[in-house]
Amino acid sequence: MNATAACLTLPMMQGQDPAVVYHDGYFHLVQSDGCNIRLRRASTLSELAAAPNVVIHSPGCSELWAPEIHWISNRWYLYYTLNANPGTGGLDRRGYVAESEGADPYGPYIDRGILFNGYWNIDGSVFAWSNRLYYVFSGEPVPGQQKICIAPMLNPWTLSGAPVVISTPTESWETVGHPDVNEGPWGFQRDGRLFIVYSASGCWTDDYALGLLTLTGPDLLSPASWTKSGPVFSQKPGAYGPGHNSLVVDPFGQWWNVYHANSNPGEGCANQRQIRAQRLFWNSNGMPDFGSPVPYGSVVTEDPDFLVAHFPLTETNGSVAASTVCGRTGTILGARLWANPGLIFNGTNTHVDCGRALGNDVQHTLTLAAWVRPDSFRDWAGILTKGVNVSPYAMQIWGNGALRFTANWGMPAGGIGEGSWNSKMRLSLGQWTHVAVTYDGDRVRFYLNGRLDSNQPQAALRFGVTNEPLVIGADLPGGDEFFHGIIRDARVYGRALSQEEIQLLLNQPPTPGAIPDVFMVAGQTLVLTNTASDPDVPPQTLTFTLIDGPEGAAVDPVTGVLTWASTLAHANTTNLVTVRVTDDGTPSLSGTTTFNIFVRSPVTPVLSRPVVNAGSLVFAVEGDPGLTYAIRSSTNLVDWSTHSVTNPPEIPFSVSLPGPPGDPHTFYRVEIGN
Repeated sequence: MNATAACLTLPMMQGQDPAVVYHDGYFHLVQSDGCNIRLRRASTLSELAAAPNVVIHSPGCSELWAPEIHWISNRWYLYYTLNANPGTGGLDRRGYVAESEGADPYGPYIDRGILFNGYWNIDGSVFAWSNRLYYVFSGEPVPGQQKICIAPMLNPWTLSGAPVVISTPTESWETVGHPDVNEGPWGFQRDGRLFIVYSASGCWTDDYALGLLTLTGPDLLSPASWTKSGPVFSQKPGAYGPGHNSLVVDPFGQWWNVYHANSNPGEGCANQRQIRAQRLFWNSNGMPDFGSPVPYGSVVTEDPDFLVAHFPLTETNGSVAASTVCGRTGTILGARLWANPGLIFNGTNTHVDCGRALGNDVQHTLTLAAWVRPDSFRDWAGILTKGVNVSPYAMQIWGNGALRFTANWGMPAGGIGEGSWNSKMRLSLGQWTHVAVTYDGDRVRFYLNGRLDSNQPQAALRFGVTNEPLVIGADLPGGDEFFHGIIRDARVYGRALSQEEIQLLLNQPPTPGAIPDVFMVAGQTLVLTNTASDPDVPPQTLTFTLIDGPEGAAVDPVTGVLTWASTLAHANTTNLVTVRVTDDGTPSLSGTTTFNIFVRSPVTPVLSRPVVNAGSLVFAVEGDPGLTYAIRSSTNLVDWSTHSVTNPPEIPFSVSLPGPPGDPHTFYRVEIGN
């Protein structure tokens, strides 16, 4: 999990008909205030709500609806709806386009006029397919029924052919309210397949929903080439009338469905509508899966790791458990006793209420994981459970010590498929075991201590949504089954982790401390401490190894202390050092740190004239610290006698020699080295 990952709290903001595109490092959202088109721009979806809401174009106050912004051929284009003849009660609504003068999304813009004037039409959008632009919109060739129409384009402001109707509201989910409505089309493609998502039924009803058109024939201008399915995204508790959306791909390749919805039933098309966003998924057959809208107040992380909840449970006191995700906390209910590490669950009433906001967007794939030390076994004893009355997903302990996974107990809203599965292996009482369950859209898998326990039979599941808490240590739906023992490091992911990723949850690699480059003098001895931290709880035993370094260098494997006694021969060299720190986990993991040692030549030492003091000659020596200095004397400058060898703690230092000399012609010198 990226600790700095952005988090969305839904709804993002008040608004309707959100059109979001990503370009050049920014998400761009345009909205109408009735008279002006306003732009918000931010580097993450979560930052859009606080971004400046800047007027970029003012086409008029004649029922300005549903603007979109698109980057086409190095220009920005605004597509929007106006009533061409104000005062007619909206009978002359048309789609318009404006073009930016340059590459700045803030404009200025030049009006390019109406795209199609043949009949009433709204909600214009564009997309490219096979190197050609197409204009798609909601129109009424015959008054009283809005249809999805498509036309080829000569350029971003000119059609090159007559529009063709490709969707008519005929199905029951498209005809709630009057008139019958198909509107808000948005074209998108992936892996060579083309789709158009659109909104159906009246926006003034709670049944406003998304439908999908899939190009299944050779000619997208032929109605027979399109296959309709739906509703693909419809009302759920806390999200009523979800629709008029756009789809955007973030820098990590994640698809996002940005839409509007109401928090309460009966709020219709008024100002209560709110903008929301959640991931769009892709099934193995290449079809998009929109899932279900999440309840009001849900928290969604933009992190591609898709870690939606992580409670380390490493606190040592108190009634609050902190999550590393999105700053959320859980409340410990019942008896509270910390094990350090972990929280002790008494099997009677201890559990952690993690709040309703977490885990609602876990609908297609998942991973549930935790460290557990059970003190007794009982059927349905909850480790991680979403919900208290119904449960989209839960990881439990069974009475025989097996790990259990349950999907869609009580059939929460939007759930597809249900069932329970048990692991083959059994946990042991009083022993720590890392347990994990994954679902990848096809199979349920159990892992105990990182080992694949079993591949369960194929299952088609979509986890439903419930506006109920995520709970640690209890399974409350259908009865209160509490876990008895200790739990720590509880995690929920919205994706299926691989076995290698699960093994990293058991044993995370140590982190070596960063060491800056070292500058020293030839002849000095370097003593340097390597540090490292291990994120595992409890920490593993770490071993240090010197991988690369100058000759003679060594690292203490236990303390990490590096020592190197350089020589004068190392002067003016650069020495690369790499130290590896390895833990004793299974599998054994390591990390490395690398730095340079720059060695310069020592300065030439200086020996002062002696001072006679109490029958001795006292010399002062200046030079570099940390070196060994030898004081020698000679009467003929050929034969030299050594008087003193010292490695002084400080520079300058004093040397006292016997004297004064018997020979008045005695010479003294100082040298570096023995």
